[in-house]
Order: sequence, then structure tokens, then C-alpha cells
Amino acid sequence: MATLGDGRRLRPERRPRALQPGSLWLYDAARRAFTGLKDLFRVEVLPTGLEGVPPGQVVLAITHFGYLDFVAVALLWWERRQDRLRFLVGPRPYRSRLLGAAITACGGLAVVGRPNHASLSASLRALDAGWSIALFPEAGVSRSFTVRRCHTGAVRMAQQTGVPLIPVGVWGGHRITTRGHGTTPERGSGSLADLWRAPIRTHFGAPVDLSAAADPADAARRLQRALQDAVDVAVLDFPLGHPAGAWWVPAKFGGGAPTEAERDIWDARDAVNGLRPERDKM
Repeated sequence: MATLGDGRRLRPERRPRALQPGSLWLYDAARRAFTGLKDLFRVEVLPTGLEGVPPGQVVLAITHFGYLDFVAVALLWWERRQDRLRFLVGPRPYRSRLLGAAITACGGLAVVGRPNHASLSASLRALDAGWSIALFPEAGVSRSFTVRRCHTGAVRMAQQTGVPLIPVGVWGGHRITTRGHGTTPERGSGSLADLWRAPIRTHFGAPVDLSAAADPADAARRLQRALQDAVDVAVLDFPLGHPAGAWWVPAKFGGGAPTEAERDIWDARDAVNGLRPERDKM
């Protein structure tokens, strides 16, 4: 080893560790961090239906009501399967180079480009390599907290590979943080205060039968119904019930969330303003 003039040794130059696709060391670090936070705040993740999920790789289609719904599913999947999931992630996080690099290092796959294009191809390659894929077929948070129209990416993956398509209903995570909530300090308005002993129900439904689907659009409708059934199971068995008028409870259960008609109006406004471009859907 080379030395300086005064006899001290030169330290070898340290090169930063590259964040490379498929190198999932950061996934494990994030998993441990989220597990620590879950234990710290005593968050209860309450699963049902996992015993009915076939062994081996699957495509997990997950409801999207809260920003942290993916965490509950990823932690459960590791706890029960000792396996990592490759999540499909929308384009917004990738606007930050640092966050985009971190997502890629966790094995995330970016949903960019037109439907049935690069994102679907990357997902099929991951499935061919033996990974399980997790995605949010609604492509965005549903303000009504009911399942809206699903895009066809999930059913196309299942149909082209023969991998089981599993509907996953996550309920309760949106009480912590979701669209329009989670920035106020008051308990009950969606905030960090609601993390303390927060229950999160996660129900894994039976594999969606796509054999009789006439086309991908019909298969996506079947998936939508299966996802709503999974959510309804979680809602009806939620430890906090479904209080009348509560902002986080769907209108069909007597809650104060927007109706589906109101949700569709706001979604249409988002589309006009370029907030939900169809080219970034699967």
C-alpha cells in the first residue's frame, strides 16, 4: 500500500455502492425500517386469506386507498413467504432522481410509456425470471375508497404467463395517510397520530378465474369485482367498525367519503388537468 511522505498509509479510494436493478439490498433495509416503525407505533397488520394463495410466484393486484398500502402487503409477504415482491410504481416518484434510484434498487419497475408497452414487457421478464409481481391496477388512489375501473396490465400478465392472479384488499392504511388527508396534526383527520395502534386489514382473495373472460377488458372487470369483494371482507371485519359519517368510510357503508359518482367527476377533472395521463397506465 502506498504511503505519504510522513509514513502514513494512503487509504484506498471508496467508491459509492451503485443502485442497480435487481440488487435488492435496499429492499431489505427498507423492510427492516418499516418493520421497526410498525413495532414502534404498534401498528396491527391483520391478514386473512393467505392460506388460500397458491405456493410459488403470483401476480398480486392490490387496492389503492392509502399511500402506504404497499408496506402492509410487502411485510406480510416476507413474514409468511420469506420472499420479496417486485412492485410496479407509477411515474411520479421517478421525477426525483434519488427516489427513483432507490425504488429501482428495491426492485421496483416503473410504469411509463403507453399501455402494453415497456412496463408490461419488463413485468413479463420478471415473471419469467421467477419473481412475484405486485401492482395497483386502479392506477391511483380512489377517493371513494371503493374499487374503480381496473386497467388490463395485471390480467395480461396472468393470462400470458399462467401465473395466478390474486386480488388483495387493504383496508385501514388510508386512515393514516391518503389523498387529501394526512397533513393535519389532529387525530382522526389522517395524521401521524393515527399511526398509534392503527389496525390495517389485508384480505387475500381466491385466484381470479380468467378462463371465461371474453377479452382483457372483461378480465379487468372480473378483477375489479374480486378486489371489491376482498375489500368488503376487510371492511366488515375491521376492528374499528365503519362509523357513520366517518371520512374514511365509503358512502355505501354510511360513511362520509365521496360517492362513486363524485369520485368520477374529480377523476375526470384530474384527467383534464393532466394529473392522470392514460399513457402512464397499464
